[in-house]
Amino acid sequence: MRRKHFFAAICLLIMAVLFMSCKSVGTSGKSGEKPLSVTLNVLNRGADAFYGCDVEISIKDFIALGFEFGDACDVVLENDLYRYEFKCIPFYNGYYTKTGDPLLCGYGYAIKENRGENYQYTRTDYPYLRLCYNNREMWNLLHLTTDMKCTITLVKKGGFDYEQRLVGGLTYSKNYSDYTAKNGFTQEEVFANFRAVKSAAMKDNVLFRSASPFDNANNRAPYVNDLAKQNRIDYVLNLADSQSKIDKYSKNDYWKGLDYSKKLLNERRVSLMAMSAAYEGAAYQSALVSGLKAAVDSGAKRILFHCTEGKDRTGFVGVVLEGLCGATYEEMLSDYMITYDNYYGLTKESDKTAYDYITELKFNDMINYLLTFDSSVEAQGDGTYDLAKITPQNYRTASANLLKKAGMSDYYLDALTRLLKK
Repeated sequence: MRRKHFFAAICLLIMAVLFMSCKSVGTSGKSGEKPLSVTLNVLNRGADAFYGCDVEISIKDFIALGFEFGDACDVVLENDLYRYEFKCIPFYNGYYTKTGDPLLCGYGYAIKENRGENYQYTRTDYPYLRLCYNNREMWNLLHLTTDMKCTITLVKKGGFDYEQRLVGGLTYSKNYSDYTAKNGFTQEEVFANFRAVKSAAMKDNVLFRSASPFDNANNRAPYVNDLAKQNRIDYVLNLADSQSKIDKYSKNDYWKGLDYSKKLLNERRVSLMAMSAAYEGAAYQSALVSGLKAAVDSGAKRILFHCTEGKDRTGFVGVVLEGLCGATYEEMLSDYMITYDNYYGLTKESDKTAYDYITELKFNDMINYLLTFDSSVEAQGDGTYDLAKITPQNYRTASANLLKKAGMSDYYLDALTRLLKK
């Protein structure tokens, strides 16, 4: 088994060297100076949906060493069995790479002024620097263990500065008073990222999405609880949590006020799906099918689906379910980007460059993956699709094929479609 893992590691290493190198690697200091470098212990699998690895340094202390958001770094992970090299990867304060691309992430820091100045730590639940693949399970794919060392070396100051400046300010407040009603949504709906999913192909007020009505890390659970009650939600697809997490939440004071969320839990009208952000993976898709089947079996009429923020995992589920009904690209994009308006105030009008960047980086990445499930359309040379030529029928076919491949029978697929589609 170790030999098998060794050869798998070699293959992954070769891929890393071939595809993760910079076109131009600058120096981190004056001629003859030793580059800024630090070797750290690997702690554990990152305790969130990205399944990266946390390393033994706080984000604040890593910045204090001289690393800055937007820098390009070389990273080596190794122990006696494995050695992985990642060439010229970005250090960002968010997950701003394409699916499968590696990054160093200092999640929770906002840059308020100039690059390298006035960092503000906005999240206490992400204390450590993290190495990860975006939307892929690095810890599992590379067989990472806590006996590994992680060496990070600065190779190009500000090598990814443009991207970091463009979207690095996308941080949000946990305070209800910092939000206002807009675009037909109440203040509560904006803060809770709560809305009915709408397209001309879908029934009204059947499918809803939101932040978590259980996890109050971002102070939104009580608001989602109340909105779920107001909208008569009768089934919840909880993409984020396991029973152990629910048990942990229940020990907090806020839990007492979640009357409707607890009612749905007690009536077994919540699927706890504990999905990672790796939407391309079999575990994610199998969990999605199991949850949808349970919702159908329950006779649900109004379904709410959510992760923690209602952004990443929720975003892909939204694409699949809207696509299944035959929504257009524009309808799916509009629904997806409401989240960025709700949290960050980002719209096409407020900052078209950043809006288009997020559309390509996040949304189109999901769409291009979904379309791999429709064999009638041919990918371009770079593996993406000419989205101007894609029809709602292509999205219907792709979504249905994805769900069927993940284990959904024709019976459940037909029942789900009848529930959601006009």
